[in-house]
Amino acid sequence: MSLEILDKPLMKALLDGTIPFHEVMYAYDIRLHIIFSLPSSVLGFTYISGKGNYYILLNGNVNYRTQVKVFLHEIHHILDDVPKTSYFIGLNMEYIEIEKHADMVAEEIIEYLAASQ
Repeated sequence: MSLEILDKPLMKALLDGTIPFHEVMYAYDIRLHIIFSLPSSVLGFTYISGKGNYYILLNGNVNYRTQVKVFLHEIHHILDDVPKTSYFIGLNMEYIEIEKHADMVAEEIIEYLAASQ
């Protein structure tokens, strides 16, 4: 199981709920944007700006559950993948192992949170 991500300070702060979501995100230099002009084949992506801020862009034309899953997927990349490896954007990346693993982590977190409510 890949729920050790829930023990990281960012995830603890997001789940705690005592600090507003956007304040937590800004504290970790993460900016979240919902974009309605993305093609349906792009659910979301993350990039790092020249100033070192992380930007998560989510497709605003998909349902909320999908947006949450994509958000968790991208947070996994920020917390676990970016520090370990350089990251690149390409076509059909959903088929490589790093993307499959981020999908699995996001799904496990959603299932865990649903079961704990």
